[in-house]
Amino acid sequence: MSTSHLSKAIIGGLAATLVLAGCGRSDTQGSGGAKGAPISDSPAKGEINVWAMGTEGERLPELTARFRKANPDAKVKVTAIPWQDYAKKVETAIASQDTPDATLVGSADLTNFASTGGLEQVPAGLVDTSSFYRGAAQSATYDGGTYGVPWYVDTRVLFYRKDLAQAAGVSAPKTWKEYGPFLKALQKQGAKWGLALPTGVSASWQGVLPFMWQAGAHLMNENSTEFTFDTPEALKGLEYYQSFFTSKTATRNGAVSLGEIEPQFVAGSTAALVSGPWETALLKGAGGADFVKDKVGVATLPKGATSNASFIGGGHWAVFKNAKNRDGAWKFIRWISQPDVQQDWYEQSGDLPAVQAAWDEGKLTSDPTLAVFRSQLRTALPGPTVTTWKQISAVLDAEIEKVAKGVSSPKAALERIQAKASAIGTGPTR
Repeated sequence: MSTSHLSKAIIGGLAATLVLAGCGRSDTQGSGGAKGAPISDSPAKGEINVWAMGTEGERLPELTARFRKANPDAKVKVTAIPWQDYAKKVETAIASQDTPDATLVGSADLTNFASTGGLEQVPAGLVDTSSFYRGAAQSATYDGGTYGVPWYVDTRVLFYRKDLAQAAGVSAPKTWKEYGPFLKALQKQGAKWGLALPTGVSASWQGVLPFMWQAGAHLMNENSTEFTFDTPEALKGLEYYQSFFTSKTATRNGAVSLGEIEPQFVAGSTAALVSGPWETALLKGAGGADFVKDKVGVATLPKGATSNASFIGGGHWAVFKNAKNRDGAWKFIRWISQPDVQQDWYEQSGDLPAVQAAWDEGKLTSDPTLAVFRSQLRTALPGPTVTTWKQISAVLDAEIEKVAKGVSSPKAALERIQAKASAIGTGPTR
């Protein structure tokens, strides 16, 4: 995986949206806005203008050449846009009603774009929602409607020093009960810190909410109209996060910049970290391919009281309400959601497919590291699909830092988070 995956995860907001099943909005199409007319099975026609970001935008034309073979009367025109510029560009296009036909959207940004009324709901029957990883499908919804079709996904798993674990005679932890002793065993082999954890930098919430989910927390009520951070389950998760610092398993001064933790991991001063599919490339850059092969182990996150849920991010395809070639755009998105096309895209880009069936052939089935990500994706979850989430996640990051530094208790932090989240609210609905 290239470092561009990490860049788009941070810049494009690929940390996505919704809560635990049964606690957030439905992952099926709902009542938000008017649904578009069904899309026929006939070949696409005409020019289809799409926006795609970063390396996806640069490489997508190679894939669209295959689409044209199946749809000879259609042509996909791809405009590549830097991730750091795309959100403003999409917002401006929607406001001016001068849009392309379709666009790639960071899953965490879909809610804000959908709330403007500038995106069309996914036509009924276009794709099978159940074919996608559950968390990815959930993150494509807003206010009861489905506004995006998942294209690729990412999640976070445990990377650890396999050589230290072997020397200590321990295996990767499967439960919370095993987690602490496992990390302490790695520390006894010379690591100063057992685990690297986020301690308040932007998007720290992506590494901390999983502890709450694993403890059984639901972050919103069943109607997604109120936040519910002040629960015993959320408290248990945040207390567990705090325990890594009080036990001196993790440093209270976590990494603050990209690429900071990898040299420490290679040197053996930090024995484990939680990261995404881009981490393998970063570790190869820091320590070399042989280091990764011989000394890096990968495992799913340990299970808490109810699950081993991790965070899910990714990219979705969406169609603008002002699309000139609506029919062609949706047919292109339907085509790009086919398992064999997703397999080709993985080989071309390294993006992990959102369609589960795409993982049934080729390297996606034979690579042991990818097998870990596949397993983790089955339980991975996004954050809430509300327009105020960026404001509330900033509150979370600030309170996470206080807990990590030892200046606030988890209980007091959650009380402040709940109070501020209730004051901010969930934003307007359509």
